[in-house]
Amino acid sequence: MSGWSERLFACAGREILLMTIVQAILTFSMSCFLLTKKVCKRLTSSIAKFWWGSSLDKKSLHWIAWDKLATPKIKGEMGFRDLRQFNLALLGKHGWRLMTDPHSLCARLLKSSYFHDTDFMHATIPKSASTTWRAIIAGREALNVGLLKRVGDGASILAWEDKWIPSTV
Repeated sequence: MSGWSERLFACAGREILLMTIVQAILTFSMSCFLLTKKVCKRLTSSIAKFWWGSSLDKKSLHWIAWDKLATPKIKGEMGFRDLRQFNLALLGKHGWRLMTDPHSLCARLLKSSYFHDTDFMHATIPKSASTTWRAIIAGREALNVGLLKRVGDGASILAWEDKWIPSTV
């Protein structure tokens, strides 16, 4: 972003540039690694500086808090991504794949290494765990928020412990 000039982009151009290029570039690394809060904050700061001032080297007034800009477009805001939440969601997607496709090579490898006695949702992090496994476990919390069990015949559900009724929130 440091090479882009404010003379070249109108407000709509900056929005498209930030949403399609900058946030997309980060997607691969965010799907593999857990970025620290500090890194996410710096990236968000750079994006906000470019959005408000069209340049990274000039100071500018931020008219609206970033949290409001990161609210989805369907709620009437700009729809920029909250990078920390997006990072956790992408990592949670790996956990979802481990649960829905347990016969894949990746799932079998991780199961034999990290959670051979239990399921993914109850797996722990050993001291010798890889950075990738730690990241997937961090994404598990984001995954857990949206998970529900289907009752079916009731053989695999604990009615008082498992989340099987959608919340009204």
